[in-house]
Amino acid sequence: METEGARILLADDEWTVLETYAEILRSAGHQVDTTTNGEEVLAKVREREYDLLLTDLVIPPTDGITVLKEAKKVRPSMLGVVFSGHCDVTNVLAAFRSGALDVLEKPLPTESLLSLAQRAVSIREMGDRRRKLSEELESERTRVLQLQQQIGKEDPFSGIVGRSSMMQGFIETLREVARTDSTVLLTGESGTGKSLIARAIHEASIRRKHPFVEANCVVYSEGVLHSELFGHERGAFTGAARTKKGRFELAHGGTLFLDEIGEIPPSTQLLLLRVLQERTFERVGGEETLDADVRLIAATNRDLHEAIEQGTFRSDLFYRLNVIPVHLPSLREHPEDIPVLAQHFVREYTEQLGRGPEGFDDETLDLLVHYSWPGNVRELQNMIERLVVLNSGSKIESSTVPESVRQAATEAGRKTAPGTLKQLERERIEIALREAGGNKKLAARKLGIHRSTLYAKMRRYGLDPVAVPQV
Repeated sequence: METEGARILLADDEWTVLETYAEILRSAGHQVDTTTNGEEVLAKVREREYDLLLTDLVIPPTDGITVLKEAKKVRPSMLGVVFSGHCDVTNVLAAFRSGALDVLEKPLPTESLLSLAQRAVSIREMGDRRRKLSEELESERTRVLQLQQQIGKEDPFSGIVGRSSMMQGFIETLREVARTDSTVLLTGESGTGKSLIARAIHEASIRRKHPFVEANCVVYSEGVLHSELFGHERGAFTGAARTKKGRFELAHGGTLFLDEIGEIPPSTQLLLLRVLQERTFERVGGEETLDADVRLIAATNRDLHEAIEQGTFRSDLFYRLNVIPVHLPSLREHPEDIPVLAQHFVREYTEQLGRGPEGFDDETLDLLVHYSWPGNVRELQNMIERLVVLNSGSKIESSTVPESVRQAATEAGRKTAPGTLKQLERERIEIALREAGGNKKLAARKLGIHRSTLYAKMRRYGLDPVAVPQV
């Protein structure tokens, strides 16, 4: 039997935008009602059962967040998504508090619209099945949840969660990187997801049908690292009882991801340089020359320019690795994504456990946004897992947040008045530029962000880089 399309209510104050989105959804077989009026949204929701409400933040005579909140009172099981020309922290927080499944920035990509509609269909169908199934089918619940996790996984970059303009631009950059076969150097703080990014690039590349192999360069001693990367022949050293293939051989035809590349010793740097130059290598203790048909993705949280100046990293190796540089932003550089990520991890862990809270109370969301997250996404993910396990209520309460996080976030919150994050960020950038005498690199270091991020923020706030004198 053919699957019935999603029943969707689409609300936007711009009629042209409304009809464009509606046509995309209707062409895919979904039923779409449209309106440009917030009061009419509530009237339609009372008259008909919808699977999905898509509403613009601006929807006269009120606003999309208020409309969503009232609509969810009438249809609690209906999915709600708010979209806007710009998603700031205040609006993102308010949307999630009102029951939003997601917050998106306009213009909405076709794939995002269709993915949301398909998710609404899938969730509706699962609800129908649950109502019809009796107690003996409870054991199938895990399988259904696994199917739910599969929705939208065809895109290799779907695992990178972020709705801010910064992250959307970053993902588009990764798509371009994946289309090439050049060496990539990932830089950024610990916990920003370098391994996830490397795997996504591989899965979106022409090498995706071949192996993706990882090696963390910091966990091996110098001799062991040589063997791990290039393999060894039987009898090459004491304990070498058999021939072993190295990571370059295991990744043949695919991608080799070398994490913590800034920590490798000088002798290994020289061997790696030869592989990148000649695309050949020998196993330890071997004489046969082997081809290195791999795409190399390297990653580091060190400043390799500084390491070169200190003489601990070869400049010629750096230039071979730095063919396509990709800097991963820290979490504090896009705080508007913190609620989105946090809710994503809540869903992930509640599905794994088969129980858990639905989200956060208001105080907890405020704490999460104001905390600086020195461990970045990894720290956030680990803490959300802990909170999901420890909370037995329907919402995660601030009392279960670690005391150190509460104190740091509260202190930061005192310095940041609600609704003024943009103004404060602009002021911080202006102060840092003045203190650095216009030197962008030094100003970025003072702010704890990458120089490319500083330029992007300067453009966003209308700060002319040319107008600031260089030192």
